[in-house]
Parts: sequence; structure tokens; C-alpha cells
Amino acid sequence: MAVEETPVPAGEDSQSAAPVTAQASRFGFLARPLGIAYVTLFALLAVGAAAIAIAGKSSDGSPVISIHLRPFPSAGEAAVMKLGAFHDTREAGGNLVADPALIEDSPQGPLPRIARDGRTPMKAYGRSFTSGGKKPRIALVLRGLGVGASKTDFALSQLPSDVTLGFVPFSPELQSEIDKARGAGHEVLLEVPMEPFDFPDSDPGPHALLVAASPEENGKRLDWTLSRATGYAGVMNLLGGRFMGEEFAIEPMLAHIAKRGLLFFDNGASSSSVAITSARHARAALATGTLTLDSVQTAGAIDSKLAELENAARQDGFAIGVASVYPVTIARLAEWTASAEARGFQLVPLSSLAALPSQPDANVGE
Repeated sequence: MAVEETPVPAGEDSQSAAPVTAQASRFGFLARPLGIAYVTLFALLAVGAAAIAIAGKSSDGSPVISIHLRPFPSAGEAAVMKLGAFHDTREAGGNLVADPALIEDSPQGPLPRIARDGRTPMKAYGRSFTSGGKKPRIALVLRGLGVGASKTDFALSQLPSDVTLGFVPFSPELQSEIDKARGAGHEVLLEVPMEPFDFPDSDPGPHALLVAASPEENGKRLDWTLSRATGYAGVMNLLGGRFMGEEFAIEPMLAHIAKRGLLFFDNGASSSSVAITSARHARAALATGTLTLDSVQTAGAIDSKLAELENAARQDGFAIGVASVYPVTIARLAEWTASAEARGFQLVPLSSLAALPSQPDANVGE
């Protein structure tokens, strides 16, 4: 049977077909992004389902995957990790750097102490020497080391082992620097930052001892410095003009140092220092600098100060020169120490000129 087509009236093709085509085009344009969105949604749901299948739901209370984080080490543990184990005796070049009997474990790190048999860090880590008879004795203290390895290496390559070396406590490589110094036979001091007259314009660094701080607070600050390393015989002031002039501030600090078996070296830069009187009250081993050798950093000025130091040693039987780690200073000290014995002097470590104030003759090195 034939299918009869209904004819389209003339003139209706363009009017009825155009709306149909436009509507279809619009639906096609919208279908594409909707399709993409549906596919993306289904993909995310699939990933989430897979994650739940692997790790479990948070409401399960027992996830399959867990991460165990190690807690941060305490201050004491951090110091041990940095310094290395100090539970065994350790030497560098045959010279003692760490002795468990002389170390107290503390939250800050290893602190020096007097051993049960009476040995002190001052004696154990001090440099021994043989008496030169009646020769005037001169000790040299070179301060400011520990800021850069090159400075330490240069000083060690130029100066004899009887020169005492002072290290600032801020270097992360402080222990290795002290190890090198002890390995070369030098006696070592730690520099303790203290409040100067123009604080805070002159800043001795973090953990400085302050006049306004309580003895307890200054004790904590001092322990921070003491816990930076092992192997030193004593401490000295880093700046500290104001702090060293206040007996109520310095005396508890000296008592703290004496309790730990260390010597204290007053570098002699401040004329207002009351360290001698305070050391007598605290019964602390003390030595005081005679001259600063390089306030002017020229060869001629340093040589002139060394001549003054010789005159002081002839007069008193001993003298202590203090200098900083300038290249010109090291060069002049190297030349002077090479001929000191020929000129009638004995170069000695600082600890040999430090003693309790109740022993007045000890400073002459008897």
C-alpha cells in the first residue's frame, strides 16, 4: 500500500524548519559541558570510593594507613646530637676533650662539673707546662675564635700551643673548632657574652648576662654558653663593661663558675671591673689581663704593646697579654713568641697564672 505524503504548503518551509534547527543547535551546545561535568563527577566519586576501600572510612576508628611522627628532641638531646656522644672519654691529638666524670647532663646540654674524685675541668682541660725557673712568665690569650674555620686554622698554623685560645659560643661548629685547638695542644676558654655600658647599641649576642636580670636568670643564660661544647678550662668575658662593674651581678656568676671547677679570666678591658673582689667572695679561680695588645691594629703599635708586656713581666714576675684574631695580630704574636725564650721569658698557658684569691703567690706560678 502506498503511503501518501501530506504536502507542505508553499511558503511554510523556511518559517517552520528554522526554529527547529535553532532549538536543536542550542541543546547540542549545552549538552557538551554537561556531559563533561557528569564524567568528571563520576571520576571523582570513583577515586573517592577507591580511597575509602584502601584506607577505610574516618569513622571506622582504625585507618589502614597511619604516619608516626618522631617528636622534636629536647634541648639536651639536640646538644648531644650536635656534640656527639659524651658518655665516653674523648681526646684530640692526645689531649682531653670530654671526660664523663667532668660532665653533667642537663636540659641545655653537657655542663662542666667537678668530678667525684676532686678533679676540675680547669686542671683536666688545662695545658701542662714545665717550669722555666726564675724566668718571667707571660701568658697570651687570643680571643674571638669560633666565628670562622679559616680564622681558627690560621691561628693554629702560626701560634705555638702555649697560647690560650678564646672561642665565642655562637658557632654551630664550635665543638669541632675546639677539638682542632685541643688537638694542637692549646688551652681553651669560652667567651661569655655580658652587658656592656652602651647596651643595646653594642650587642654581645643572645643569652648575654644582664645587670637587670635575676641571678637565677643569669645562671640559665650562663649555662646556655657552658653547654655549647666540652674541653675548655675556663671562661672569659665577651664585652661586659657594665656587668663586670656591678658586684651584685658578677658575684653570683663567679660562684656559679667556681662550683663547676672553671677559672674565670677578666680580660682587663674595663677599669671599673670588680672581678677581683667578687672572686675573693665567691672563691673563684681568677686571672686578669695586663694589657690589650691590639687596640690599634698595626704592626708597630702591637710591637710597642708587646714591649710594655715584657716590662710588666720583669717587674711582677708574670704578665698576661690579650689580643683579638686579626691577621696582623697573629703575625706579630707569631714572631714575638718565636724569640720570647731567647729574650729571657717563658710563655705559659693562662691556667698556670690563675688560682684562688686566697693563694696570693699562685699567680707567680710557683
